[in-house]
Amino acid sequence: WLKCSRRGPNRDPGFTSVRGMADVAPTDNYGAWLKFAPSCMSDAQWEVAAETPEAVLSHRSCPWGGHLIKIDSKSIFIQQAPEDPTSVMVRPEVRAMVPPGLGRASGCEVDLQHLETYAPGDALIHRRNSMWILRLGAVLFGSGRHASEDRIYHKFPVSSQHRLYKDFPEPGDCTYFALEGFWTMRRVPGSVSHYRSVLVFNTPEDKWATWASPFYPGFTNMFHKVADKVLNGPTIRDLRATDANMYSVLTLQSFNRGHPMVPQSKPCEDSVTVAAGEHLGLVSWTRFKSDEKFHLSGYMRCFMERLGHQLKTYEVMDGRKLVNYQCVVVRQEWEQLRTSFYQAFKVQKAAYRHANGGTSTPSLVADAAPRFALREFSCCAQPQGIKTVVRKTFIDLDEDSDDSADCLKRSNSTGEVMTLYFV
Repeated sequence: WLKCSRRGPNRDPGFTSVRGMADVAPTDNYGAWLKFAPSCMSDAQWEVAAETPEAVLSHRSCPWGGHLIKIDSKSIFIQQAPEDPTSVMVRPEVRAMVPPGLGRASGCEVDLQHLETYAPGDALIHRRNSMWILRLGAVLFGSGRHASEDRIYHKFPVSSQHRLYKDFPEPGDCTYFALEGFWTMRRVPGSVSHYRSVLVFNTPEDKWATWASPFYPGFTNMFHKVADKVLNGPTIRDLRATDANMYSVLTLQSFNRGHPMVPQSKPCEDSVTVAAGEHLGLVSWTRFKSDEKFHLSGYMRCFMERLGHQLKTYEVMDGRKLVNYQCVVVRQEWEQLRTSFYQAFKVQKAAYRHANGGTSTPSLVADAAPRFALREFSCCAQPQGIKTVVRKTFIDLDEDSDDSADCLKRSNSTGEVMTLYFV
């Protein structure tokens, strides 16, 4: 994936350190990118700089500052293309599973390290690369005021947030967002193996290097070949298979008589007693947050914590929020804990009947098809318990904050040099 970032002239390497762990690039305006990305699939308002039989290079001013560059490959053949066209690219946390050094051995010259997953398809990735095509791109599209390699091409490791959105901007599309750029793949109509590839990224200054015009056709053709190589690399098919089985969607059904129950350590006024749970130490039960709107993600975390287990759950998947009675879990973690869960959940059914009467009780279904609350895509990350505070040119993390709705924000540093990254 192609990545652009900016750094100021007096910063080295130009990214702030978070938790002392890695240099982290501030998150750019994802909201603006989400609104603008659909229009980039059209040629309207773009000026063509080079056109080859394989691809078109075009450019235009960026609505929020700087200049936009688009490389549109009309048809890339995908070997053993997945049946689902939204799976042609893999989520960032899966992409980072490639062993260190394998990227360089295959010619991609990229090493990735997964640092944190905020939601399926939304992860913090530590990345190092030295691809020749990016060095050339930095020369052609970067600021001409800085000619030295260390200023035009930033080859040091950097960490930034990567996101994969499925069915965006249109159903069947997939779009990979990174700082100051995105890459969209769209299956060519009537084909199962050919895809249109549209890459758009932002440069810091609203300028266009006319001096480089003779080099643009060659760069466009070479980039098309690099994109083909990345999409058909030696590990990509295995990564797609891993990605397809990475997560499981859980669905809670039949709880129309009230919120389900959770174990209670000690009896209280509104708890119910179930003798059938004595062998598990789960005798007392109470209703889960009856005064709040139900969310399965919170319920599953609470339920497993009462059993002495930690289970990561997510409410957002591939950029969209799930309905409140669904959540996502990592399949491997769920398979390790599901036996304990279902043993206790069987007692929960008895507690639910005791509290409500009747025979209807909640049931949990795994590997359900995801259902999304809205068609709109979220531009906000989901790091729980971490709040970012922007102070001048630094990003501070407030780890004591409980506000999980805040997103990583970009610093106020001015960018003078464009740096390219390929993931």
